[in-house]
Amino acid sequence: MNTILTSTSSGLDADAIEPFFYSLRLSGYQDDVVVFASRISGECRALLQKYRATVIDFDYRGMPILRSRSRRLFWYLKMILGYYGSHRWSEKDFRYLIINCSRFFCYRQYLSGLPNKPGFVLMADIRDIVFQRDPFSFPFQPGLSVTTECRKIIQSRGAIKQLWETVGWRETWQLARRDIVNCGTIVADFDTTMKYLDLLTSYFNRSFFWSLIEGIDQAMHTYFVHKQLLAPIHYYYNWNGPFLTLDSEVVLPQHKNREGLLCNQDGSVIPLVHQYDRIKELYRRDEARPACWKYYR
Repeated sequence: MNTILTSTSSGLDADAIEPFFYSLRLSGYQDDVVVFASRISGECRALLQKYRATVIDFDYRGMPILRSRSRRLFWYLKMILGYYGSHRWSEKDFRYLIINCSRFFCYRQYLSGLPNKPGFVLMADIRDIVFQRDPFSFPFQPGLSVTTECRKIIQSRGAIKQLWETVGWRETWQLARRDIVNCGTIVADFDTTMKYLDLLTSYFNRSFFWSLIEGIDQAMHTYFVHKQLLAPIHYYYNWNGPFLTLDSEVVLPQHKNREGLLCNQDGSVIPLVHQYDRIKELYRRDEARPACWKYYR
């Protein structure tokens, strides 16, 4: 048996997360999918029940999901002053961390309490993933399986900033010309998953201030992979593995098969497509699309 772990909060509605669950169950995946939820709507909860997801409520106290810069600045100050005003410096409460970071503490607590260990675990984002096949139909090997974003760290101001915040300028400079490693799609066997979560949460505790207001999980993930703090690591690129991180990719006609599914260079269907919502006209209105892409807009 395998397990998928993800999380959601009040900032996402049912329409935003349905592509994930609809395509997942359509792919034939029948094992556990566990969602850590905070203050979600009744509609969202009903949708998760519809797709047979296990919902675990947690008391998230961190920043909401915000797009407005001015509102984010307000929440930055509120979180910093509010947290340190009521907690001693020696205390760390992960419920106050931004959800990008706090979710990994939830994963660690949940997995450590399981009586039966899953074979493999997929830790995934929830808003921008479509499954074209059962994610575990790919022959994953023991270890950590990760994928690049096909951009260099030095090409992203956000990546540079967050890496500097967590590991300092010296390490950031040494890694600047390496690829950004995506943290929204991670697969590992159970033992490797626990080692990864132990390492990640310990680094969040060391960078607790930044974890309150920044999604530094990507910076930490990228750092771990390039410094090889875990082994073995299986590293995949777009169009050559189980993951496709679209972001700014150009999808050419030869990237689709006759059914319209996105495929690797060898013609195999890519099980998991991430950040699809960043690509305009991935499927045109007049273009036939596979059933798993029903909710693509």
